[in-house]
Amino acid sequence: MRWRWAALVVLALAACTRPDPLARARADCANEALPPSAQANACSALIDSSDLPAAERADALALSGVAHARAGDTRTALQEFASALAVDDGNARALEGRAHILIRSGQFDAAEPLVERLVASGAAGARAHLMAGEIAAGRGDYNAAIEAFSAALQREPRNAVALAGRARMKEAQGDHDGARADFDAAIAIDPNLAAARAGRCWLAIQQSRDPAGDGPAREDADAAVAAAPRDFDAQTCLGILALRARQWPDAKQAFDVALAVRPGDPMALFGRGVARRRSGDGPGITDMDQARDFDHHIGERFDQLGVATY
Repeated sequence: MRWRWAALVVLALAACTRPDPLARARADCANEALPPSAQANACSALIDSSDLPAAERADALALSGVAHARAGDTRTALQEFASALAVDDGNARALEGRAHILIRSGQFDAAEPLVERLVASGAAGARAHLMAGEIAAGRGDYNAAIEAFSAALQREPRNAVALAGRARMKEAQGDHDGARADFDAAIAIDPNLAAARAGRCWLAIQQSRDPAGDGPAREDADAAVAAAPRDFDAQTCLGILALRARQWPDAKQAFDVALAVRPGDPMALFGRGVARRRSGDGPGITDMDQARDFDHHIGERFDQLGVATY
């Protein structure tokens, strides 16, 4: 009789220690260090589970959206975020993920109510205020953007992205000293933040037309391009500096990359045209003429930047 009781105890202990079949899927679904496809597959296993509580299902759907966004599948990401919100309309991860995609595509009106809910709930912390700042900046409301970036910094004083965002807005308002202080602070926190490096580069070349003093600006441009090779502001600032230094091949290469990011941009087109023309490539004038078609004052802009276009 005693051995029967012992066997029952062993069976009970085995049942208690039996691994949860969804435990690995839960861990992998939440692991953004995994390849996006592996994370998405783990989330799908959770979502397909029939006994998953609603709140956990919403989280799994939101994390699936994160995985698809990481993979560049924006359409599926938006669908997953929408599905998560249909299950739990307060899911912070889905609100944030959907808002982020909408902001990047310039759909500020659609993103704004999502961001307002995040700010009100406090669930996303500084990130919600950062997104509010991006929306205001995209609309050209510099005061509102500064207020939002400052709110983010109240929550995270060492947030380099918020400092760089506020610096851009201060520069747009003509507060160059304030912009420089914020760019300096952002770079002190994160020396590889392309937005801060490129922003400080542009601030420097607009304040001085003397190529002899371009060394620090060139360091910023090189650092920004190394950190984010497809950053438009970094490449165009590098291109302007190369033109001022009469380094035509370097300038052309920088503007080529900028045009790959923003085809037809008049700044990049005109800059490439100058580099081509000054290096003896006659058809460069075509780039310059096309740029003038987009912006009749683009030549004056280059003159103000200290670039000899002819």
